[in-house]
Amino acid sequence: MKLSFALVCLSFVVAAGCGGDAPKSAAPAAAAPGLAKLTLAAKPAGAVSVQDARKAGAADSRTVTGRIANVVPGFAVFTLMDSSLPYCGEKNKEDGCKTPWDYCCESAETRTANSLLVEVRDAKGKPIAGSLGDLRLLDAVTVVGKLTKDEHGNHVLLATGWHRDARPELPADLRWPN
Repeated sequence: MKLSFALVCLSFVVAAGCGGDAPKSAAPAAAAPGLAKLTLAAKPAGAVSVQDARKAGAADSRTVTGRIANVVPGFAVFTLMDSSLPYCGEKNKEDGCKTPWDYCCESAETRTANSLLVEVRDAKGKPIAGSLGDLRLLDAVTVVGKLTKDEHGNHVLLATGWHRDARPELPADLRWPN
């Protein structure tokens, strides 16, 4: 049985645990050609949470809000985590987690139940290679797109646009993840 790209990508989030050092900080890469046009000037109205989007199921048009929890290197693909699930150290500032963006404080089941894969695909249905530009891990974003559910039960939001709503401040001893 072939696994979909979405299932493989989602498995990275589920398998993630508190991991070593923070990635080295660098200036965000410019968005890949064609991806810059997906940045929306204003936050779209009518957004629902990741959990509510998953419960509602597939839809031709869905607006979902959450936090970026994982970015697939080299592709316009990321995991959107429900905003109700605090990232490590968000509520407990003394947590000391050096990788708050991986949500390692939560069980794999909780992370899976609160996440949604977001992809930008080309005309042939393949994920587009490239950088997400200024989007970073833990950014609060609102994404517009078509919500699908594959034969394995994985929810995938095929993005047609997004708006960065907020960027949290991390403790001074942590570098922003890339």
